[in-house]
Amino acid sequence: MLKIIATFLGFSLLGALFASNIIDWPLRPGYLAAGLLVGLALFARRHWRKLQRTGHDPSISERRIWLTMAGTAMICAYVIVVLATPGSEVHRATGDTGGIDSWLMFAGGLIAYTIVYDGNLVRDERDLAIAAIGFRAGYIALTVLLITFLLMLGFAPRAWMHRFTHWLIANSLVTLIMLSCLAQYLAELICYWRDRHLMLADQNDAV
Repeated sequence: MLKIIATFLGFSLLGALFASNIIDWPLRPGYLAAGLLVGLALFARRHWRKLQRTGHDPSISERRIWLTMAGTAMICAYVIVVLATPGSEVHRATGDTGGIDSWLMFAGGLIAYTIVYDGNLVRDERDLAIAAIGFRAGYIALTVLLITFLLMLGFAPRAWMHRFTHWLIANSLVTLIMLSCLAQYLAELICYWRDRHLMLADQNDAV
């Protein structure tokens, strides 16, 4: 559980730092983030191959979720900080825009996914049950986020909503979808952790 929390918070913090001006990065944040995701995928693949010799490696489905959770956490934090910054210009054709970096992060995530992708993926009953729980958690998260956002748009004081142009509303809705996906991945990883914990407890009881 601590590994899940640490990974989520760590990559969220990285995404927020990439979007802020606190650090003077030597390269565009998008290049650094994409390289980080690709490097993480290479390291994880090597690490999981070592664990495979002992039989303690995660399933193929769980490996995919670990990577997508880390990448989604970083991109979500990045976009949220950019959107929360007054005067931010995402997806504009000119200027130093956050849109370019977010797409670079997305491209890095796709490359990282292909690195850990295994064409022999076969989901067993446990994977399907955990996936169902994850989809349910993501659906609930999306519903709550959308209702909250729509209520805010409809009833918040005008002074609070002066920045909410069509562009910002559209990007905020996309961010809510990404956050619901993040909730899905976290729920699935927690289920895998709980399942592994119960399995170890049963083995200890048997001994």
